[in-house]
Amino acid sequence: MLSNLADKLSPIQSKASALWQEATDKATSMDDRLLDGIGNSLSYRWRIWLADHHTIAWIIDHPIISLVAGSIALILIIRLVLTIYRVVANTIDRMWLWILRSPWLLLKFLIGWEAKPKIEQPNTLVTTNYQVTADAEQLQEILIRLDKIQRQQEQIMQDLQLLKQQPLTVESRRLLLDKQTIDSIVGDR
Repeated sequence: MLSNLADKLSPIQSKASALWQEATDKATSMDDRLLDGIGNSLSYRWRIWLADHHTIAWIIDHPIISLVAGSIALILIIRLVLTIYRVVANTIDRMWLWILRSPWLLLKFLIGWEAKPKIEQPNTLVTTNYQVTADAEQLQEILIRLDKIQRQQEQIMQDLQLLKQQPLTVESRRLLLDKQTIDSIVGDR
């Protein structure tokens, strides 16, 4: 009975197996067609997009150059961000210092109190020709020279004042050279 049943089910099993194989083949071929269609569609869209964006296409075609340029750009962006960070941190530091000093500044403003500046001792050292000297004799010579230069400057200022007061006259003179003058000039050479 069991063998009889097995013999009756055998054609059904082979038919079911054939149907199953056919269904999986159809599904596989449908999947392949679907994936090929999606792939072709994406590939087509990608090519159109690259045609519209020439820079991206150039970067894809030249990966080493784009890697170097990208690295340089990344370094510059990092440096920019760090600089901005330092500026913000420095501003915050200054703000806190001002906040901490503000009571003292307000008190100084309200009372009008100022700290006395230090009185500096006059320095007797004078540099002459890039050498420092404290020699009294050399200092005296320097003072004499400066006094002489000041008197010369005053004399020049007086002469300029006199020249300003006189009217400006321009005379036209004709230069006559005789043969002896020309010979003496040529002979000196």
